Amino acid sequence: ARKHLTQDTMVHTLIFADQHDCALLKDAATRMAAQNMQTLLAHPDFSKLIPHHQLMGDIHVLCSEGMVADGGDDEYGGMSMMELYKVVDEDEGAVQVDSYMDRVALLRFVRSITSSRVAESDGAAEEEK
Repeated sequence: ARKHLTQDTMVHTLIFADQHDCALLKDAATRMAAQNMQTLLAHPDFSKLIPHHQLMGDIHVLCSEGMVADGGDDEYGGMSMMELYKVVDEDEGAVQVDSYMDRVALLRFVRSITSSRVAESDGAAEEEK
């Protein structure tokens, strides 16, 4: 996706991803737009993005909160959805994720599995004492 998602294609890709519920592509395009705000504003197709209020809001949130979409300030808040799915894949005790999750649900899930892992290791340390 990286070679096809460029500053030239970000507006069309973002609108397409939103219309077709492509969460990972939408996340990547939204992040690119937020990281390249000056380019986005000068983009010849920027006016096509204006009617998409939710997308504009998502871009604004990423810009104003330093790339953290949910207001969290932990290590997961700034991760892309692809990075969050990798965290889930690397967690040996996590259940298989078969269904679509939006970014907020995925962040909650990652935080819950990592916090339960920390709680388990804290409990094991207490038992050893």
